[in-house]
Amino acid sequence: MSQRPKYVIGIFSFLLLSGSLATGFFCRPRPGSSPIAKAEGFISSAALSSSFDSNEALSDSLYLYKVLSVRGTIQKIVRRESGNYVITLDGPTPGRVVVDCNLDSVYSKGYLSLRNGDSVTLRGTCAGRLLNVILMQCIIEN
Repeated sequence: MSQRPKYVIGIFSFLLLSGSLATGFFCRPRPGSSPIAKAEGFISSAALSSSFDSNEALSDSLYLYKVLSVRGTIQKIVRRESGNYVITLDGPTPGRVVVDCNLDSVYSKGYLSLRNGDSVTLRGTCAGRLLNVILMQCIIEN
């Protein structure tokens, strides 16, 4: 009977060690999983919106779920009820498809110093087109 508690303690210790190692392996930071991903492409807001306007299927294959740096002129800045900002960049012609950039939540805490008419470069993930081309989790590059 005195051997049994030693086995139970040994098995419990082994399971605890195995669980700790497995947690450390699966929860470690992955290479390239930086919260600020490098841009896979650089494009103007007018060229991006024109591309989606002329051939949405081709544009989806080129840009969908890719991190893009988009340069354009700010048409409108809106702060949503959630506190997040959406910046609308100009398209090739007024009244047509534009690029809506949903800023990352780090910008919701403070005052945004950008104004309508400013030229800006934003980096975000392309989510495709609904009415406008949509970029998600954007950060301000300049």
